[in-house]
Order: sequence, then C-alpha cells, then structure tokens
Amino acid sequence: MTAQTTPMEPPIDPSTPAALPSSLLKELAEALRSIRYGAIELVIHDGRVVQLERREKIRFDTELNSRNR
Repeated sequence: MTAQTTPMEPPIDPSTPAALPSSLLKELAEALRSIRYGAIELVIHDGRVVQLERREKIRFDTELNSRNR
C-alpha cells in the first residue's frame, strides 16, 4: 500500500502583492469613499477575500441634545 501525496501549493511570498478581483477593488474603493466613521473589514478564507463588511457609526453630541430640551 502506498501513501497518496497531494500537490502542495507554493509558499506565499509576502513581498508580492496578491491579485485581487476588480469587482472587489471597486467595492472596497466605494466603501472607503462613502464611509465617514466606522470600520471596513475583509473576511478571508483559504487565502481569498470572501466578504467585505462595512460598519458605520453615527454619534450624537449629548451636549447639543441636552440644550435643545
């Protein structure tokens, strides 16, 4: 009985930029342009971006709110 081997992927070179799909780059650029306060998170599975999450914060100045009462 012989052991089966699977081809290994070449190691990732951190100095080489990964090729990203143009659709992802467009979505990321739009998220960066439109967000004022918050966070943009990329979710990665098996070395690939699978999801872009955008969380925007809306804060209210409590001093202004208390003066208007």
